[in-house]
Amino acid sequence: MANKTWKKPTQIIYVNDCKYCGKEITNDMSFLAFYGGTHAHFDCDRKEYYKQLIEKEKNEKRLSQN
Repeated sequence: MANKTWKKPTQIIYVNDCKYCGKEITNDMSFLAFYGGTHAHFDCDRKEYYKQLIEKEKNEKRLSQN
């Protein structure tokens, strides 16, 4: 097996602020990059997704009751 000619970088680099919580994101965290240059923590995006699903279900129940 060939030897590695590169080493994994150990520097922690600032990426951007989170779209949802506003905290900073670094390259050692799990995050999503969106079109347009925005970023979000993976967990923040998941929480926002479920929050939107709950709101959608509430709106549908209100509409079906009328």
